Amino acid sequence: MATEGEPPRGGHELDFGSGSKDPTPPPVAPSAPQGEAANPAPTSPVVPEQAHPAPEQAFPPPGQPAAPPYGAQPGQPYPGQPYSGQPAQPGQPHTAQPGQPHTAQPGQPHTAQPGQPHTAQPGQPYPGQPYGAQPGQPYPGQPSQPYPGQPGQSYPGQPYGTQPGQPYGTQPGAPYQGQGVGAPPAKSSKGLLWALIGGGAALLIVAILVVALLVVPALTRSSVTAADTVKAYLTAVSRGDAKTALGYLESVPDKKLLTDSVLKASDQLGGVSHISVKKGGESKYTATVAATFEVGGRTVSTTYEVYKSKDAWKVANGVIPISLDGLRGFDATFNGVSTAGITAAYVFPGAYQIVLDSKYFSIDGDATFAIASTDDASALYDVRTKLNDAGVTEFRSLVRTAVEACVAMKTLATPCGMDITGIDLSGATAVEGSVTRTLTADGSADLDALAPESSGSTPTVVSAYDSISVDMTLQGSDGQTYTVTLGGYLGTPTVDFGAASPTVTWE
Repeated sequence: MATEGEPPRGGHELDFGSGSKDPTPPPVAPSAPQGEAANPAPTSPVVPEQAHPAPEQAFPPPGQPAAPPYGAQPGQPYPGQPYSGQPAQPGQPHTAQPGQPHTAQPGQPHTAQPGQPHTAQPGQPYPGQPYGAQPGQPYPGQPSQPYPGQPGQSYPGQPYGTQPGQPYGTQPGAPYQGQGVGAPPAKSSKGLLWALIGGGAALLIVAILVVALLVVPALTRSSVTAADTVKAYLTAVSRGDAKTALGYLESVPDKKLLTDSVLKASDQLGGVSHISVKKGGESKYTATVAATFEVGGRTVSTTYEVYKSKDAWKVANGVIPISLDGLRGFDATFNGVSTAGITAAYVFPGAYQIVLDSKYFSIDGDATFAIASTDDASALYDVRTKLNDAGVTEFRSLVRTAVEACVAMKTLATPCGMDITGIDLSGATAVEGSVTRTLTADGSADLDALAPESSGSTPTVVSAYDSISVDMTLQGSDGQTYTVTLGGYLGTPTVDFGAASPTVTWE
C-alpha cells in the first residue's frame, strides 16, 4: 500500500515496443484519500505512437504528489511535467534551473540536472531512445531485460543508465552540462572565432599603423641630437648634395652659389672630407657643436651653433657669407658660376676658385680659397686683381701713345696736362700756339717702366703714378723765348680695361 507522498513501487510492466524511440511513462494512478490504501489500476503494456508524453496522462488530484517516473528523483522535474520556462532558442542552450521542469524534445539532447544522472552513452542516441539502452542490446521492456521496478534494478536514488567504470553524467559523445534541453547540438564556432580573430587582427594592425605614424616619428626626431644634425649636414656637403644640405638650414637669402655644380667643383679642388663631430653643450633649444674636417688640403676646425625649430635641429651658421666686390666689372666665375651681379653671396664649407675671363688681368695672389668659416671668407675681401704681362704692356703702350700725342701739341693746354695758360712772364703774356714740348730721355725711359695699379672701387680701371719728364719753351708777347721750369706736368694716365675699347684718360 502506498502512503501519501510516496511513489508507487512495482506492480506495473511497461512494454516500450521495438519501433518507438521515445517511451511514454505510464499514467500515475491518483492517490487514495488519506487513510485509505492506494489501489492503482492495472495497465496493459502499450506501444507509444509518438515520442511525446500522451496528453491523456493522468495527474494526481490537487494536493497529492505525482509518482515520479523511473530514474527520477523525488522533488525534481522530469519529462512529462509541465515546462514553465521559456523554450530554448535555436543555437542557444537552455539549462533548466533547479525546481523548474523541462521536457526533452525528440532528437535533442537531455542535460542532466544537478543531482540527476545523464543516460547518454558513447554512440547512443540521446532522448528519444530509451534510457540506458546499449547498441545491440535490448532496452527496458524487451524480453530478458529488466526494467525499472524489477528486483535487482536500481530505482530512484541511483543513477539510471550509468555503466560501471564510467564517470557519472559525463560520457564521451554525450552533451555536456550547459547545453540546454530543447537546444540542438551546438554548431562549430570556428567561423565566428576566425571572424573575431580576423577583426581583432585588423584593428591591431590599424592601431600599429597609428602608432607608427604618430609615435615613431616623434621618437625618431627626439633621438636626433644637434651633433647628429651637424654631421649629417657636413656629410651632405661632402657628397655634393646641396638640396639635402639646405634641409638642415632654416633659410638662406641668396642661393646662387649653393648648388650641386658648385659643390662638385669644390670636391675637385679638395672639398670637405674626414668629418669629425664632437657633442658640445646642448640645452632644450640650443646647442654648440665642434667639428673638424679637411677642406682644400688642410685640416680646419670650426664651431656650429644649432637651434631647435619645430622639433628639428637647424644649423644657424652652416653657410658662410662672402664678398665678391673685388671682381666687379670683370667677366669672372666662382667655381664655374658667373659673378656678374653678385656682390654678397653665401657658400657651403668647401674649396673655391676664381677664374677671370680676361686677356689682361689675373688675380693678385692665390686664386683658390678653402672656406670653412667667416675668418676664411675674409680673404675674399682682400682679393685684388692686377694686369698680367699682356695687360701691363698694353697699358704702357696706350700711355706712351697718349703722351707723344700731347707732346706734339703747340697749344698752351693739352688733354694730358702740361697746361701753361697761367704762366707769369714778368709782364709779358704767353703767345698761343708758340709752345714747344720735348720728351726727354729720362721721360721716355719712365714711360717704359710705368707700374700700373688697379683702382680699389673699380678693379678694371688701372692708373700709373710715375712722373714723366718733358721739356717746354714758348714765345712771349714781348718777342722773347721763355723756358718753362715750373709747372706744365703730365697728368695721371688711367685706362679702363672694362670698356669695349680701352683708352687713356688723364686725371
